[in-house]
Amino acid sequence: MTNQVSAEGRRNRLQWVSTSIALALTYGCLFWYLKPSLLLIPTITAGGDTIAHYVAARYLRDYLMPNGKLIGWMPGNFAGYPLFLFYFPLAFLLIAGLSLVVSFPVAFKLGTVAGTFGLPIASLAALRWIGCPFPIPALGAILTLPFLLNAGNSMWGGNLPSTLAGEFSHSLSLALLVLFMGALYRGVLERRYVGWCAVLFALVGLAHGYGLVMGAGFGLYFLVVGSDFRGTLLYLVRVYAIGGLLLGFWLLPLVAYLHYTTGFPITWEFTSFLEIVPVVLWPVLAIAVVTVGLAFVRKQTDTAWLRIVYYLTYPVIFSVVLYFVSPRLNLVDVRFLAFAQFFLTLLAAAGLGRFLVQLPQSLRPAAPAVIGVLVIAWVAPQVSFIPNWIRWNFEGMEQKPWWRYYYIVNTIGLAGGPHSPRVAYQHSPLHDKAGTIRAFEALPLISGRPTLEGAYMQSSPSSPFVFYIQSELTETPSCPFVPYKCTTFDPERALAHLELFNVKEVIAVTDHVKAALASNSGYHEEGEIGPYKIFQVRQGSGQYVVPLRYQPVSVTDGDWKRLAYDWFQKPEWLDVPLVFSQPGDPAPPGALPFHDLEQQPVKQSFSSECRVNDALGNEEVRFDTECPGRPHLIKISYHPKWRVEGADRIHLVSPAFMLVYPTARHVRLIFGNRWPDYAGWAATAAGFAWLLAEGLVVRVRKRYSQPSRGDKVIAACREGD
Repeated sequence: MTNQVSAEGRRNRLQWVSTSIALALTYGCLFWYLKPSLLLIPTITAGGDTIAHYVAARYLRDYLMPNGKLIGWMPGNFAGYPLFLFYFPLAFLLIAGLSLVVSFPVAFKLGTVAGTFGLPIASLAALRWIGCPFPIPALGAILTLPFLLNAGNSMWGGNLPSTLAGEFSHSLSLALLVLFMGALYRGVLERRYVGWCAVLFALVGLAHGYGLVMGAGFGLYFLVVGSDFRGTLLYLVRVYAIGGLLLGFWLLPLVAYLHYTTGFPITWEFTSFLEIVPVVLWPVLAIAVVTVGLAFVRKQTDTAWLRIVYYLTYPVIFSVVLYFVSPRLNLVDVRFLAFAQFFLTLLAAAGLGRFLVQLPQSLRPAAPAVIGVLVIAWVAPQVSFIPNWIRWNFEGMEQKPWWRYYYIVNTIGLAGGPHSPRVAYQHSPLHDKAGTIRAFEALPLISGRPTLEGAYMQSSPSSPFVFYIQSELTETPSCPFVPYKCTTFDPERALAHLELFNVKEVIAVTDHVKAALASNSGYHEEGEIGPYKIFQVRQGSGQYVVPLRYQPVSVTDGDWKRLAYDWFQKPEWLDVPLVFSQPGDPAPPGALPFHDLEQQPVKQSFSSECRVNDALGNEEVRFDTECPGRPHLIKISYHPKWRVEGADRIHLVSPAFMLVYPTARHVRLIFGNRWPDYAGWAATAAGFAWLLAEGLVVRVRKRYSQPSRGDKVIAACREGD
C-alpha cells in the first residue's frame, strides 16, 4: 500500500514538473516576442486602433471613475457618444486598476496583452476541469502558440496581430470564455459551481460581446446531449440568469439604446483558403480532424472520452454557424471564425494527448516538453511581420519620426478644451509616421480639443456624416459603412458640413490637399509645423449652440437615419433641418410638414437676430439666449440620456443632433441616467443577491453534510469494536 502511494506521488510530481516545463516553454516563447523591455517602458502604445483605446482608458480613469461612473459622455469624437455603453469596459477597468501600481502607459500595455498571456493558462485549467488526463492540459497550453502567433489576419480577433491592431478586449474575452467553457462542463457534471460559472459568464460579456454570444451558446450543448434534461435546464437557468443579472447595469441600457447606434455589418471576402486555415494551423487542423474522425468512426467504449471530444467539437461547429448568421445580426462575421480556429487547437490537444497516453509510463512525462519544442520550431519561422509590429507598437509613439511635430501641433497649435470648436484632419497613411494612421483621434487627450473621427464608430449616430466629411477632405477616404456611400475630394463642398459640425480647424498633410485648401477662400492658413499645415475654416460662429435661421420641417415616418444621410448630401437643405418625431410625440412648435427631399425646401425665416452664449463641459451644455421659443440647434450627437432644463424636451434633428425650444433665457442640458440605467442597476443588485444566496446555500449544505463530532466518536468506537 505504501509503495502504491509513493509511486502515485512520484507520478504526480513528474506530471507537475512536465506541465511546468510546458508552461515555461509557452511563456518563454511569448516573452521572446513580447519583450518586457518593450512592455515596461512608459511610452504611448502606437499602431492600429490602440491610440483611440488609450484615450478611452485615460478618460475612464481620469474623469469617469473619479465621478463614480463607468458609462459616460465622451465629447471628443463623433460629435460626442456614450463611452462604454456600446463598447466593453472590462479590459479598461483592468488597465485603470493596474495604473494604481505602475505608470499609465505601462498599465495600458500590460492590459492589452492580458488576454494573450492569459490564454495558455486558461486553456490548461479548462481542459483539467473538463476531465482531460495528463498530458492533454499541458498540450492545450502549448498549442495556443500556433493560434496566437498566426499571422494570417489582423482583424478577426484573438491572435496576436489582432491584439496589436487594437482587438485586445476580444483577446481578454477569449481567455475568459475558455475558463467559462471548462467551469460550465464541470458544473453541469457535478451540479456545482453555479456562482463561479455565473461570474465567469458575466466577465466574458463585460470583456467583449462576441465572447458573450459564444458563452450563451455553450448551454445549448448540454440541453441536447444531457440525459437529465430537467435538471440540466434548471442548472443552466441559474447560471445564465445570475450572470445575465450581474451584467444588467450594462446590458439593459445597451439593448434599450441600441436604436441610436450605427450598424457595422461586414461580410468578409476571402481571396484564399489560406486565410481561413493558414499554414501555421495545418497540423492543428489535421490532428483535430483525425481526432473527431476516430471518435465517430470507431466504436469507442470510453464514454467519458467521447463526451470530451464532442464537447470540444461543439464550439467549432457553433462558431461556423454564427459566422453564417452574423450579417443578419449586424455583426462582423469573421470574428466568429477566430473562435473556430482557436477551439480546433483544444480539440487537437485532446487528440494528441490521447495518443501520447499510449506511450510507456516512463516516456509520458517528457512528451509535453518535446511537443513544446516541436511546436515552437514549427511556429517560429512563420511569425512573419509580428516581431516588427510588436516593436513598432510598444517602443511607443514618442520614438516615431513625426512625433515631435505631432506633439507640437497638439499642445501648441491646437491647445484647447471640450468647449473649443472641433478639429478635422485629412485622413492619410502618412500619419503612420507619428505612430498610427489614427494618430489624430487622440486630439481630445493630447490637445484637449474635440475632433470628428474615432474608433467607436458604432457608438454614435453621427458616424456616417463624419466619414462623409472625411471623404470631402482627402483623396484616400476610409468610408467604412457600406450602406452609406461617401463622396469625392471637394474642400469647397465640405465648408457647409464643417460649419454644421462646428469645425474651425483642418489639419492637412499631403501637398495636394494643402494646395487645395490654400487656394480656397473659405480656408485661411494659420501655420505650418513640420509636415502639417493648419487651416482655419472661415465660416461658422465657433459655437455649439446656434439659433436656427429657418423653421425646421417635421418628419414622423420613414427611416430617420437614411433620410438624415440623404438630407446631408443636399447643400440646399442644410439650413432647413429635419426634426424626427415618434408617433404620439407633440409636433415641434411652428415646424413645417415634411414631404420629400426632392421638393425644394420652403425657407420660412425668423426675422429677428438672436445672440447666444454657450459653455460646454464633458457632460453638460449651458447657454443663455435672447430668444426663448425659437428653435436652437445643439451640434452634439443626440442620445436619450440627455435631459434638459429650461425647455420642454429635446428633439432629434438632422444630421443626428439635438434641438430645443427654450422656455427660459437660461438652458442647461445634462447627460445622466434614465429608466433603463436604473433598471439595469436594479438587475445587477438582484444578481448579487442571488449570487450571495447561492453561496449561503452551498455553505449550509457543506456544513450539514459533514459528520458531527458525536457521529465521529460513535464511528471510532464501532471501529474499535
